Amino acid sequence: MNAAVALWRRLLASPLATALALVLLILLSASAAFYFLEFAGSSDKTYFDALWWAMVTLSTVGYGDIVPTTVAGRLVGMAIMATGVGVMAALTGNLASVLIERKNRKRQGLLPVKTSDHCLVLGVNAQAPELLRALAAAAPSHKRGPAVVLVAPLTPEDFAEMAADLDLGERLEFCRGNPAHEPTLGRASPATARSAYILSQDGLSPEDADQQTLLAALTFRGLAPKVRLCAEALLETSRKPLSRAGVDVTVVRGELAGRALGAMGEHPALWHFLERLLGGAGHRAMAARTFAAEEKELVWSQLVAKAMAADGEMPVAVFRLRRDIDIRELLDADSALDQFISELFAAYGQDGHIGSEGPSVVVNPGDGLDLGGYDGLIFLRAGGPERKPAAVAEGGGA
Repeated sequence: MNAAVALWRRLLASPLATALALVLLILLSASAAFYFLEFAGSSDKTYFDALWWAMVTLSTVGYGDIVPTTVAGRLVGMAIMATGVGVMAALTGNLASVLIERKNRKRQGLLPVKTSDHCLVLGVNAQAPELLRALAAAAPSHKRGPAVVLVAPLTPEDFAEMAADLDLGERLEFCRGNPAHEPTLGRASPATARSAYILSQDGLSPEDADQQTLLAALTFRGLAPKVRLCAEALLETSRKPLSRAGVDVTVVRGELAGRALGAMGEHPALWHFLERLLGGAGHRAMAARTFAAEEKELVWSQLVAKAMAADGEMPVAVFRLRRDIDIRELLDADSALDQFISELFAAYGQDGHIGSEGPSVVVNPGDGLDLGGYDGLIFLRAGGPERKPAAVAEGGGA
């Protein structure tokens, strides 16, 4: 009884549901009345024929393939015609209102984004447009749905202006709100994302901005524990807390710029080299990929020779991805003390997880490096047009 009352209240609360319920009620009652009044004793007519007649009459289409022949049947038809105009108009109007409301909520960033294998950008600052453009360009061209989802406390007007400047169309979606709030972040499908990036919030002190970044990282890790997470920080001291919160890579704002300026102090050509390496999305001189199974059986010198002979790739570094560390990997099976420690973990139901090892990169390793312990390769792409460097001051090298 309570369930029926709750359902009835829900129907009354939604104008669209009320109109739809009235249409169904009219159809079913009119079909039943028409069947018994017109098709009683008929062997070639079914209840579906009566339902067809009721639907055609209610929608005012009026094909005329089935017509009432009795007075009672015609009275039923007149009743449907009288009520059908108003009910169908109400149904159509409410349906249009729902669609318009949904479009408005989407424009305001209040609807859940149903997608997967996308990139999340949490927060917005002056670097956000370039990051959004780069992530969208790097996404697979065959991907359906948005490639990038921005979660930020922007107004719909500000996001519309940014989206118009970026010209990414449906490849960019928006969820409005604080990315550190779980309900807001949950609308962006974080668990199915490919990667996520947290940007420092402008207008705050460095300490407060990094605190917001930390809260966003903790919220994200609670919803997506296995998705790669990168974050921007303003203070070097925030690197360790962010790592403990599950951030895989932390970039301190200005750090790379300072290093680039330092390289220019050695020789200006180093800046132009870095500029070509970083490039833009789809135009970077460097790239990364994971090892094929057969490549992990090689040593560095063999890989270099094979890659350059095959497609002109020039390997420059190897990397190891973030991975969980199990205490059993550190224990010696032949040591009685280590065996005792392992038995204690098992006795107390512990899984042996003692932490995580962050990602690491080895640049230009030795010729005999065994690649079995690494996950992938960083290489320089072959060819490409030479970019002429900007003019430098007289007396400087280029």
